Amino acid sequence: MHTFRSKKDWWILGFIIAATGILLQMLWSMQLRGTLADYPEHGIVYALVIAIMWWPVVNTRYVVTEDQLIIHSMFLTWTIVRSNIQNITPTNNPLSSPALSLDRLRIDYLKDGKSKYVLVSPKDKQKFTEALHLDHRHY
Repeated sequence: MHTFRSKKDWWILGFIIAATGILLQMLWSMQLRGTLADYPEHGIVYALVIAIMWWPVVNTRYVVTEDQLIIHSMFLTWTIVRSNIQNITPTNNPLSSPALSLDRLRIDYLKDGKSKYVLVSPKDKQKFTEALHLDHRHY
């Protein structure tokens, strides 16, 4: 079993850090003014937003087992039978996906007789494809 973390683009991390800083500043400001105790729901919402923003950063990973590729991102999981993978191609497609970078791989596969695809962004694309035993394709 091999686990690969998602590559993270600087601008995605920059946005999350900036948004976290703004929300923490708002919480600190409410605490200093004494309004946080009056409106605790604001503190709860800000804390939840911060947690939700950071969740994919710490949770997005790709696990290659003997028979499967398992993709985790937040509360979502994709399970792909490795023998159903038909093609892997590099892409910069910006569609929403379990990838924290636009330096991505498109994985085309079959599920229930239908063609599907998922976009991933492993830090080390070469080792990732080798782990899938598709090392004849170099990215």
